[in-house]
Amino acid sequence: MTKQQRKWLLIAVALLVFGAIKFGLIYWYLRHKPKAPAAQTLSCDIVKTACVLPGGGRLSFVSAPAHGQPFEVRLNGVEALEAPTADFSMPDMDMGFNRYTFIKDGDGWKAKVTLPMCVSGSRAWRLELKSGAGHYQVPFSVVR
Repeated sequence: MTKQQRKWLLIAVALLVFGAIKFGLIYWYLRHKPKAPAAQTLSCDIVKTACVLPGGGRLSFVSAPAHGQPFEVRLNGVEALEAPTADFSMPDMDMGFNRYTFIKDGDGWKAKVTLPMCVSGSRAWRLELKSGAGHYQVPFSVVR
C-alpha cells in the first residue's frame, strides 16, 4: 500500500468513526429528550366568569366567543418574560393553526381572537394557554 492510499484509508476510517459517533449522539438525544409537561386542565366556565390560574393569574373573555366574530381574551396577574400564547382547537376535529400571541396591555395581556367557522355545527372548543412554565387547558363552548 502506498503512502497516498494509506492517507485516504485513514481519512475514510476517521469519517466513518465521526459518523458513528454522531449517529450515536443523535440516537441518545432522541431517546432521552425531556418530554414537554402535560397541560393542566382547568375546570371553570370561562365564558361566564374569569378562570383563576394556579399561579394566581386570571384568564377571561371580554365578550362571549362566537364563530367567525372577533373577541378579546385577557390575561391578568401573570408576569412572563416572553409573551404568553393561546392555541384554540376542537377536541375531535382539526381546525388548522389557531395560535394567538398576547400583547402587553397595561398591567395585563390581551389577544384579539377570531375562531373559524365549524361546518359540523360543533360548539366545543379548547383553549391551551402557555405562559412561562405554565401550560393550561380550558374547555369552553361558543354561542350560536
